[in-house]
Amino acid sequence: MTNINSPLKTLLSTSNSVKNRLTRDITLLVFLLISVFLIFSYFYSKQIQNEITQAIISSSKEQVIDKNHRIFDPISNNLSLSRKWAELEKLNTSKNNVFNKRFIPIMETLPQISSVILATSEGDEYFFTREDDNWLSRHTNPKEYGQNSVKWQLWSSNNKLIKEWQANSDYAPHKRPWYQLGLTTNNEFPIKWTTPYSFYTQQIPGVTGVTHWKDENNITYVLAFDVTLSEIAQSLSSSNSTKKDISYLISPNGEIILPPGNLPLTKGTPTKGGLFIPGEDKTNYIIFDSVNNWLTSQSKLDQAISFSRNGKLWWYKIFALDTYHNSIYAGVIVPETELFDIINDNIKFILSGITILIIMTLIMVNVLVKKYAHQLKDVPKTSISSDDFTNEVYQLLRLGESETLEFKSTMRKNLKTGKNGKEIEIAWLKGLVGFMNTHGGILLIGVDDDANILGIDEDEFENEDKILLHFKNLLNQHIGLEFSNLINLIINDIEGKTILVIECQRAERPTFLYNKNTEDFYIRSGPSSVKLSISKVLRYVQNRY
Repeated sequence: MTNINSPLKTLLSTSNSVKNRLTRDITLLVFLLISVFLIFSYFYSKQIQNEITQAIISSSKEQVIDKNHRIFDPISNNLSLSRKWAELEKLNTSKNNVFNKRFIPIMETLPQISSVILATSEGDEYFFTREDDNWLSRHTNPKEYGQNSVKWQLWSSNNKLIKEWQANSDYAPHKRPWYQLGLTTNNEFPIKWTTPYSFYTQQIPGVTGVTHWKDENNITYVLAFDVTLSEIAQSLSSSNSTKKDISYLISPNGEIILPPGNLPLTKGTPTKGGLFIPGEDKTNYIIFDSVNNWLTSQSKLDQAISFSRNGKLWWYKIFALDTYHNSIYAGVIVPETELFDIINDNIKFILSGITILIIMTLIMVNVLVKKYAHQLKDVPKTSISSDDFTNEVYQLLRLGESETLEFKSTMRKNLKTGKNGKEIEIAWLKGLVGFMNTHGGILLIGVDDDANILGIDEDEFENEDKILLHFKNLLNQHIGLEFSNLINLIINDIEGKTILVIECQRAERPTFLYNKNTEDFYIRSGPSSVKLSISKVLRYVQNRY
């Protein structure tokens, strides 16, 4: 038998000596925690006020960002898909029936989209929006209707034309800010968002998402989604992590997006919401005070700031929403009285907890010892005893593949092609990374999926030294030698055939598989290694470590 990197063996024992040590350690830990709690509570109110403030504001911020993503990600995805569809369909402003059939379902599914616009570099535009229970379109075509005239059409809910008429208008789509912004989209930023403004036709506060392309005749098309913000502002204001904190949306220059029914207004309507610009007039609204404070103090983004109002202290933070590439900001406000309430509640909780801990220490220690002794028996097996190698391998073969056990027929040979294949090596390296990112495990090489022992003769290594060298090189190239202390390779014979046993311990930090300039993160799910997306990796790492 050949070993490298003698592993840390986790020997589980239920002997009295282990129980006694466990009892002693837990008792010391409990009394240590009590002492720390006593010292901590003494300085608690003065030392952690800022931390609690940051935690509450950050919690409110994360909830605002999360809800914003849930609202806007489907809109952005539909805009991106619609652009591709429009290119393939060769959509133009005259294909109103095709346009309507495409976007009526989208606008019904995503009511935040108030209108959809298609404009061209030739001055044409097709504008489509809701009109009570029907749909309203405006077609701008200087060649067909003249420079100062547009064609309006009213459509039923099932896309039947109800009536149409022409009207005078000096509206020029190519002069609108959203059109100019749309021309700046590129492969890196295929979708861009305007800063908040009041829509030209509907006089509703919102933002416009834009994207553009060119057809074979070099005509530029800009596709735009108008998205109202007043109801979104109302939705975000209900994202509060506590009872008294306040959330709101603002533009980079300080215009506040107000939910419907809020006054005073400078742009918009009382029923549909508006944009309010804080100024000299003093209003009895805490949101205006925080924005005024932020504007006058010229504070940085994402910074917790306090201000006083009517003898009461408030904390707020204003930050950019990345969905819009910094074109929209959000703010959260928390009253300091709420912070003190939380501090006082926590002090009472800690003092009560200390009293209970003192009374219950001996009972807790006894319960924990029994619980741990039971749970330790169920710890996943991640190593094989050298004294009983054959029997332990047979036991693993009987168990079959699982979250902590995997079989591979070869180390490098593709049995279908008869040639060495990189994909074969990557396949079992994924398993090692998955083990380290989950609970650890054992990989048997030279065993097929049905637990038949094949051996590794097909890999055609000259000797064991070549196997060890190849193994180390693969670890260095695809995982990193810094993890080598967690991985142990055993080369041994069973039934006259050489197999490889790779013992893998759980890692205390994220482990990635490096391959072709990519870094992939795997975990074990049942008998498989599953690659996680970036967002899932972040959540998994946060919860695990």
